[in-house]
Amino acid sequence: MTQKTICIIAGQRAGTNALQRAIEATGAVVNFGEIFHTHPQGVDGPSRIFRDFARENGIGIADTMERGGATAAAKKYMTWLKEAAQPKHILIDVKFNSWLALTPTWKFPFEEPFFMRYLKDHEATTFILIWRENLAEQVLSDLISNEIRVWHNIGAEHIAGNKFEAPIQRVKWLAKLVCRTEMEMRHHLLGHANRIVIRYEDLFQDGVLTDHFKIDFKKLLGLDFPDGSLGYIRPNTADKREIVTNYDEAIAAIEEIAAKYRSPNAV
Repeated sequence: MTQKTICIIAGQRAGTNALQRAIEATGAVVNFGEIFHTHPQGVDGPSRIFRDFARENGIGIADTMERGGATAAAKKYMTWLKEAAQPKHILIDVKFNSWLALTPTWKFPFEEPFFMRYLKDHEATTFILIWRENLAEQVLSDLISNEIRVWHNIGAEHIAGNKFEAPIQRVKWLAKLVCRTEMEMRHHLLGHANRIVIRYEDLFQDGVLTDHFKIDFKKLLGLDFPDGSLGYIRPNTADKREIVTNYDEAIAAIEEIAAKYRSPNAV
């Protein structure tokens, strides 16, 4: 079969890990996770994140500052991934805040990321953009995870009485970054035939992928998901009101940002 690239795009706390595992369960892909992460993420065999690839191949920042060098690095990296995945498809995850990797010097701040353009032009790529309508849950979940240093399946046992006050200016800054990046990513994917743009709330229901997503996914990639619960990563159950001492103030600040920067017609 012709190898394809599936690229998940989202902010933190948007269900990407559960989606990775679900797509992996089709048996037709090799999941490389967040390829621009700064450390290996439990990948079997040699790490395939870009940092390690660049070290192994002697690629430095200066080599990617010009378009020609960035193109050569992207091509070599994707070839490296395809060879490791052969004959399966490639699954990668690029978070909102890691698209600046492989970026030539001369570009505008909100220009389409270079690596996204490369994937469109040179790879058979399907993009899955996830956005979370409940922005307050997303932002506070991100803050809590970083505070307690636990990222998945957070329950009451992980909190152990820990409380903290959310820094409101940082909360508003994070919410603004998520909203603006969502808008830019939607714009960059307009006109690209192989894309799915979906709300986090429409992606999973009671621990399983929704039929809505499964149908769209099969149309683009011809892959079926196994039946049953995902089981791998569950929604966090810890009560955020018990953790964030200024919870109501933080929620109000995030809702203010969402009203200002999110389109009421966002889909």
